[in-house]
Amino acid sequence: MHFHAVSEKELAQYLKALTHFRNVCAHNERLFSFRCRIDIPDTRLHGKLSIPRKGTQYLQGKSDLFAVVIALRYLLSQKDFSTFRQELSRLISTLLKQSPMLPEERLLTAMGFPGGWKSLTRYRL
Repeated sequence: MHFHAVSEKELAQYLKALTHFRNVCAHNERLFSFRCRIDIPDTRLHGKLSIPRKGTQYLQGKSDLFAVVIALRYLLSQKDFSTFRQELSRLISTLLKQSPMLPEERLLTAMGFPGGWKSLTRYRL
C-alpha cells in the first residue's frame, strides 16, 4: 500500500503510537483519556485545524486519542475515513445523550479533540 502524504519515518511513528492505543483497547483500559509516550509527527492538519500551541508544541492531536484520528486520516482512504468520522461522531453524540451531566467540551478536551475536529475531512493532505 502507498501513502502519498506520509514518509517512511512518519509511518513508523504513526504505527508505534497506534500500537500503544491498540494495546490499551486490548487490555480493556480507559481509552478516552489515554496519553501515549510517543507523539505522532506534526502535520498540516494540526495547523489547518488551528490547534493551539505552547511554544512550538501542539497541545492536542500529538499523543492523545485525537492523534489516532489524525493518523487514520493519513492512513485510510478518503471514503473509509469519512465513514469512520461519521461513526465516531455518532458514538460521541450517543454517549453525550446517555450522560447528560457530561459537558461535550469536557469530553472532547479529555480526548484531545479540538472544537472543529469534524472538519478534518474538508482538508487535503
